[in-house]
Amino acid sequence: MKHLLTTLLAAVAIMSADAQTRWLETEHDFGAFNEDDGKVSTEFKFINESDTPLTIDHVRSSCGCTVPQYSKAPVNRGDTAAITVVYNPTGRPGRFSKSLMVKLSNDSTEKLLIKGVVIGAQNTLRSRFPVADGPIRLRGNMVTFGAVKTGKIKSQFVEVYNSSRSPVVPKWTGIPSYLRVTAAHDTVQPGEQGVYSFVLAPTKSTPYGILTDSLTLNVPGEAPLKIEIAAIIEEDFSGMTEKQLADAPAITTDTDMLDYGDFSTSGEPITRQLRITNTGKSELIIRRIHTSEPGFSVKAPFSKLKKGKSGTVTVTFDPKSFSAPLLNSRLQIIANDPSRPLTTIRLVGIPHDF
Repeated sequence: MKHLLTTLLAAVAIMSADAQTRWLETEHDFGAFNEDDGKVSTEFKFINESDTPLTIDHVRSSCGCTVPQYSKAPVNRGDTAAITVVYNPTGRPGRFSKSLMVKLSNDSTEKLLIKGVVIGAQNTLRSRFPVADGPIRLRGNMVTFGAVKTGKIKSQFVEVYNSSRSPVVPKWTGIPSYLRVTAAHDTVQPGEQGVYSFVLAPTKSTPYGILTDSLTLNVPGEAPLKIEIAAIIEEDFSGMTEKQLADAPAITTDTDMLDYGDFSTSGEPITRQLRITNTGKSELIIRRIHTSEPGFSVKAPFSKLKKGKSGTVTVTFDPKSFSAPLLNSRLQIIANDPSRPLTTIRLVGIPHDF
């Protein structure tokens, strides 16, 4: 009972302290304004309705961009005190919400809030959102996911800034089947950012290894913006048991380099062959054989090899598609060998007419 009485008395004391000050406003919305307009400010006022003078002990801001200005002189009964809050928008385009905590000499506290939207200056937008075509601006035109295991997902975020004074409703087209694009809001308001979540979830048809693709951001009346995406799709072997690993397939190749010799860039296609053997204990599955070097074509008449079996891969190079002083590229073979999921074969040659 004694503890309950103490608690009630403490609550009454707090309520009485709060009742001694009456705030005329505790929240202010600056609305939308230009970054070039410079600092903006507002005043928060309170009236001392107590019997004794009050002073402002301190005002703490949640951000260095928000600076409070006030006097520590006593505020007599019935008088009004003001706290001026200055917000610096330099380099801060978009919507903002900042809080300040005020403590008075009677131990009462009050939370003040300022908010608004900064329409970014051109210099700021060029540095923070350099990719633009019309009012819509982006931080970059490529989204990289890094390595993504099959059966797993990976997310990245794309920020879209609206530098116009009208709401825009961006639409994404050409979205690959393995990619999901979502946003909290369909409409991006003037001076604000829309944040889009890109979730990559590999499907059975998603190619293994290096994956490059694109999709398009469309805004009515403006030229579309193309966004590139890149990832490396890897098979997940983490759930295999010791026995499964011991009985797994194993890939070997008869060479680690295909040499196309001294060739002419106006010459005929050149063919080389590569032999793959399964030296493991279970069926070897070739997930993908790929090179990003232009002018190459790969022909593999098999996608699986039983234990102890071999197969020949034909790699043809068309010199007419080559325009560099030296051929030094890579052919990637991706297989279900947990100890060697990626096999790299060098592709080399020297054009004699450079």
